[in-house]
Amino acid sequence: MAIVKSRSGNKKINISSGDLLKAVRVLDIILDINHPLAEEYGNYDSIGTIFYTEVDENTPKIDPKVASTASPLFSHLKYYPLINEIVLVLPTNDKNIINGKQKTTYYLPQINIHKHPHHNATPSIKNVTSEKKETKYRESELGAFNKESLNDITLGQYFKEQSNIKPLLAYEGDMILEGRFGNSIRFGSTNNSNNISNPNTWSDSGDNGNPITIIRNGQSSNLDEKGWLPTVENIGEDASNIYLTSNQRIKTFKQASPYMESFDAIYIKPQTLEQALLNPQEAIYKGVDNPVTTDVPLYNEDIDLNIPISSNAEEIDELQEVIDNKNVTNESENMIENQIINKDSNVTLPNFYINPDPGGNSTGGGPGISEEFEITD
Repeated sequence: MAIVKSRSGNKKINISSGDLLKAVRVLDIILDINHPLAEEYGNYDSIGTIFYTEVDENTPKIDPKVASTASPLFSHLKYYPLINEIVLVLPTNDKNIINGKQKTTYYLPQINIHKHPHHNATPSIKNVTSEKKETKYRESELGAFNKESLNDITLGQYFKEQSNIKPLLAYEGDMILEGRFGNSIRFGSTNNSNNISNPNTWSDSGDNGNPITIIRNGQSSNLDEKGWLPTVENIGEDASNIYLTSNQRIKTFKQASPYMESFDAIYIKPQTLEQALLNPQEAIYKGVDNPVTTDVPLYNEDIDLNIPISSNAEEIDELQEVIDNKNVTNESENMIENQIINKDSNVTLPNFYINPDPGGNSTGGGPGISEEFEITD
C-alpha cells in the first residue's frame, strides 16, 4: 500500500496495490454469442469480455473457464485485443450500486509492444524455449516484423498475420487512427518544410496548417514487404481513399478521363450482334446531342466477349439471307424493325381486261368486252 499526501491539506490518500493498473495476457475473448461461455457471462452483455492470465505465467494453455475476466473500459470504442496481446486491467466499481464494495475488472486497449498497428502479440515464456524461436523473437523486438518471427503465436480463430502491413508516418500535429489492415484516417495539414526528410504529396501548395483529412482503405500493393518501415498515403496507388482538402494540390492525382468531351455526356451501352441487327445505332442516337463514342470498344459487364453468341442457326441463316437479298421475304421480316421491302420490278401487270360476262348476267352480252383501265403507282 502506498500513502500519498494531498496538496490541499494534510489529508492522506491510501492507494492499494489492488487499484493499480496491471499488465495481463489475453487468453481468449468473446466476440459474439456463439462463444461457448457467452451465455454464462451475459449473452450480448458479454461481448468484449476477455479471459486473461499473468504476463509471466508459464501456463499459456490455461482453460478460459478458470481464468480471470475483464470487460472493456470504454463503451464508445470497440478496439478489442487479439489473443496473446498484452492489456492493462484495473478494478473499479460496477453497476451494482447497492453493494458499493463490489468490484469489476476492466481493461484498456492493447499495449504498444511492437509499435505496430497490425498486432502486438508476444509469446509466453513457455513458447520461447529453443534458440531459433528466441532469435526470431529478438528480431521482432527490434522491429523486424517478418513472416517467420511470430507465426507460432495464436492470434485468434481466423486472424492471420500480414507481415507487409506498414504503419503510417506522422507529421507535426497529425492525429492518425490506424486499423490493423492498412486502413486509416489521418487528421493532418499542409507540411511544407526543408526539414522533412519524407515529404508527402499534398503539401506542394497552400500554407502550413491548412487542414486535410485522408481516409484510406487499404495500402498500395506496390509497396515492399518490409512491414516495419512506415509509409505515406498515395492517392493513385492505395486501394481506395477519400481526400478532404483545403487549398492543397494533390500532385499525383489523375482524373478518371482526360477527355473533356466526356463531361455531362450520355453513355451508350454496347449492343450484342442481335441487338445491332434488330435496332440500328442510329435509332439510339436519335435525340442525343452528345453521345459518348469511341474507336475502342467499351467494356460491357453484361457480355463476355470470349463466349460466342449462342443463337439458333436457322434464324441466323434467315437474317443473313435478308441482308444479302432485299427481294427475299420470309418469317424474319416480322423481326426486323423498319425493314424496306422493294417492289418486285419483274412483275408486269396488264393494262386491260376481258369481261367474261359482257351482258351483265350469266348469259353474256353487254358493253365492256375489252375495256381498258389505268394503272397507278
